[in-house]
Amino acid sequence: MEKNNNSFHESAQRYLRLFEASQDGILILDYDSGLIEDANPFIVNLLGFSRQELIGKELWEIGMIKDKGAALAAYKVLKSHGFIRYNNLPLQAKDGHDVDVDFTAKVYDLDHHNIIQCLLRHSVNKMPEPNFYGISRIDYDEMANAFSSLIEKRDSYTAGHQVRVARLAVAIAQELKLESHMVDGVRFAAKIHDIGKIAVPTEILTKPGTLNSFEMAMLRHHAQAGFDVVKNMTFPWPVALTILQHHERLDGTGYPNQIKDGEIFFEARILAVADIVEAMTGRRPYRETPGLDTALALIKQGSGTLFDSGIVNACLKVFKNGFSFDMGAGSGSDTHEEDHL
Repeated sequence: MEKNNNSFHESAQRYLRLFEASQDGILILDYDSGLIEDANPFIVNLLGFSRQELIGKELWEIGMIKDKGAALAAYKVLKSHGFIRYNNLPLQAKDGHDVDVDFTAKVYDLDHHNIIQCLLRHSVNKMPEPNFYGISRIDYDEMANAFSSLIEKRDSYTAGHQVRVARLAVAIAQELKLESHMVDGVRFAAKIHDIGKIAVPTEILTKPGTLNSFEMAMLRHHAQAGFDVVKNMTFPWPVALTILQHHERLDGTGYPNQIKDGEIFFEARILAVADIVEAMTGRRPYRETPGLDTALALIKQGSGTLFDSGIVNACLKVFKNGFSFDMGAGSGSDTHEEDHL
């Protein structure tokens, strides 16, 4: 019983860390009443209501949802189907200005008690196009290149790996017909997804042979370290959580937080597939490359259990259609991770 209690406490602590640091708005609603039970800091900053003003209220009671009738109808759909999604949903901030968001709500079973988790993101097509796709886009590219250069000074394999993973991740995202803004977010996160390896000693990153348990723990810490590097930066995509979750697996066997299926961001699911395929096809200083056929067989075997099946299918299709990594100078890869998954 004590072991189960410890496990529950650890899971709760992991969720709390994700909840508090998320760069998207999260609301937890009571399933039966629709009352707000919790709100994360992002939603507080987005809408201007304090956490105390939100908790215990209905979304339409505080004026957040402008169309009460539509909100009540959506709540009925959510309770009957377990999931709803709206694009460009107009919310009203405390000061009266409108905030357009993409709104997703899903019913979860938490210890035999249903709760509703609402995820709010700024609507993509409501973002000012000249600003984002002009100066801002250049700034993000420069930032990604700067991060990549920083890593390359310590480990050229990791730096090259990120570039190659980004190419595959973008190809997968485009095959999935994702919106261009989301593709840009996948590209940016992939380009810096191993930034946390600046916290890992170089001798561990490049060590030939098997890592001991202590070295493996240090290596696996890179996902959390990467999250810590970028968590306080503002991006128009969930970059920090994508970095944090790119080694998580649908069945909960990944790391660092052993989260499962619905808890893993879609961008992180794409990155997980692209990351392992590149890791098994890139060159290594200490062993033969398993190769593309082995890599694709591995993700196919793990489809639906370790990896998102739709993303696996998209990855297989892009290679069938002729995708290949750039094998020129500067290409490289992770050194140990695919050997310890």
